[in-house]
Amino acid sequence: MIAVRKHGEGWEKMPEVYFLPAEKTRMKGCYSELLREFGSVSDLRPTDTLAVKLHPGEEGNTSYVKPKEILSVLDALRPGTARIFLTDTSVLYPGRRMNAPDYLRLAREHGFGPPHTPPFIVADGLRGENEVLVETPAGFDTRRAHVASAIASADAMAVVSHFKGHLLTGFGGALKNLGMGCASRAGKLYQHSSVKPVIRVERCTGCGICASHCHAEAITVDGTAAIDLELCTGCGECLGRCPEGAVRVSWDQEMGVFVRRMVEYAWAVVSVSRPLLYVNFVTSVVPDCDCMQDTGPALVPDIGILASSDPVAVDAASLDLVTAAPPAGDSPVRAGAGKDKFRAFRPDIDGELQLREAQSIGLGSTEYRLVRVCR
Repeated sequence: MIAVRKHGEGWEKMPEVYFLPAEKTRMKGCYSELLREFGSVSDLRPTDTLAVKLHPGEEGNTSYVKPKEILSVLDALRPGTARIFLTDTSVLYPGRRMNAPDYLRLAREHGFGPPHTPPFIVADGLRGENEVLVETPAGFDTRRAHVASAIASADAMAVVSHFKGHLLTGFGGALKNLGMGCASRAGKLYQHSSVKPVIRVERCTGCGICASHCHAEAITVDGTAAIDLELCTGCGECLGRCPEGAVRVSWDQEMGVFVRRMVEYAWAVVSVSRPLLYVNFVTSVVPDCDCMQDTGPALVPDIGILASSDPVAVDAASLDLVTAAPPAGDSPVRAGAGKDKFRAFRPDIDGELQLREAQSIGLGSTEYRLVRVCR
């Protein structure tokens, strides 16, 4: 057993995070040992539905958690005869993940759905409009959260996340999979509405790269780029695409609101969906999320798989392990062991903000016990 993030008293109350190192993932029985503490999944009744929240990957993306790995998780959980379905929600930007028919075809091309896996369902319906409104506590920025209906209606949920970088939150794991990944279209728009990018004219060369990647067609170029904030959805794509660093947002103000709303949505999802466990694949730890076609080379070597009943703890442990790891051979950053790889790649973004915000609203704990399995 390895103890980390232990501060003061309360050791016995810390959530446990189970850790299967990457080199052990192909050994027989190791997935079962990783997940044996989550017996509540096997207690599901034949009439119960189990939603497995995942990300099947954008068209052209290769870093998402593959179907065979999802099946390894399900085989180890032994959910009995429960009605299992895999699920994700539609996105704001044009493409094959914006509507259910195209998304289902893409998921099938990536190996998700019969005959290979349980059925894949787009949780918020045909165009992202199927939702359940969830009331939130006083003091939240979010008064009512728009949660995808299939996720809110399921009897239980297993959240399987790919832990990697993200251009708005620093990194994405269980919390982002909950907060953004389980929101309907209206919920995503609400969360992103705080992100208002502007052009730094003195740096802009008028190359047009930002405009060519703006799915909302909110950017025009006439000498220099200009953003129509009425059309802008706040997706942040232009931030990651500009080669000159000419697109900026107010990280201290706008991004703080964005992250707070995201974790408030995560709270709302947990309050209605009965998540039984969170599994983070800390493999192919690339700088960008699985919504991108080109995510770049890995920041660190494959680390392994983590599982917990606490979404904050599993993300905190994932981040700590990435920080402790040496850089990968072709990593775009040379931050050594003990250095925050995501902060090195995006110095302006405090990835740990989502952990602090989530802990502050009672979603989980940043302190945990790390239990290594399959020695």
